[in-house]
Amino acid sequence: MEYGHWMEEQNRQICELRTALNAHISDIELGILVESGLGHYSELFRLKSTAAKADVFYVMSGMWKTSGEQFFSWIGGFRPSELLKVLVTQLDSLTEHQFLEVCNLKQSCQQAEDALSQGMEKLQETVSATVAAGQLGEGIYIPQVATAMEKLEALVSFVNQADHLQQETLNQMSRILTTRQAARGLLALGEYFQRLRALSTLWATRPREPA
Repeated sequence: MEYGHWMEEQNRQICELRTALNAHISDIELGILVESGLGHYSELFRLKSTAAKADVFYVMSGMWKTSGEQFFSWIGGFRPSELLKVLVTQLDSLTEHQFLEVCNLKQSCQQAEDALSQGMEKLQETVSATVAAGQLGEGIYIPQVATAMEKLEALVSFVNQADHLQQETLNQMSRILTTRQAARGLLALGEYFQRLRALSTLWATRPREPA
């Protein structure tokens, strides 16, 4: 429900950004819209952090998102490097210095993503081994499950770290880009998510062959 409200507000902001860019308003006015857009993503990360504390499996599963968004899900969200790809393809006016900074940011994102992915794999292996331990036929799994529960506390930390990486990537991009470029980037990102949701709707309502 909260994500639905968040999307409604994002759709409103996308329309506002599109209108503002077409109207060629001042950079000061555009800057206010960019700050508002970044703040809106920060609100999403805050919501996810609260939800992860309540039920981290629900957040990780991506059940709160559309099927198209779930397909690209990574630790309950999107890979920051994927977000950079979406942004950069819509910005054809980068200076050489900006391009180098974006390349460096992308490289650091991928390194951080690899580290988190490896940590997640290790956690899954550890939890699986813990749950599998014990003698056959006991019928009582409390010790193994209790130990696994303790290890799963780390999962909340992984979700928060992944979200922090996404947020920092957006903030870094806004510092690298000019105000007008940042506005175009946020518009491109918003429209990308809209298309994924539209893809989900079309896929769900596609004609099906009789079983």
